[in-house]
Amino acid sequence: MLNLADYISVGQNSMYSKVIQHTDTSDTYPSELKNLLATPKLIHMAIEAGIQTIDPYLPDDYISVGTSISFTHTAPTSLGMTVTVRTTIVAIDRNEVLLEIKAWDEQGDIGHGMHRRAVLPRTAIEKKAAQRTRFLVNRHA
Repeated sequence: MLNLADYISVGQNSMYSKVIQHTDTSDTYPSELKNLLATPKLIHMAIEAGIQTIDPYLPDDYISVGTSISFTHTAPTSLGMTVTVRTTIVAIDRNEVLLEIKAWDEQGDIGHGMHRRAVLPRTAIEKKAAQRTRFLVNRHA
């Protein structure tokens, strides 16, 4: 089994920044919200930061996968503003990594939360996906 302490450590962090574009908003919201950052896009940024905090440091045959996320979006961000999300490793337990999420724009904090990722061999994920796909194919046969 992989000893994660050989590759990553508590306190390790990464930041992901992005200027908010129209593709980061949602046209399904009421018109007064159409020019604001959508919460799912902010969560996606947090996931990207989490991946960058862990995956570049793992052996090539391992990858991290998200298992849970808890996030509170506390303030709106308008088009053209820059959002930065930082994830920091706060705990490592066997193959699980717990990350703290903090997000802000030019005006201040916009969200926070926690994200859990599991570190697994790529082949294990591919094998499980293939098994699940076979089930679907067999169900429709």
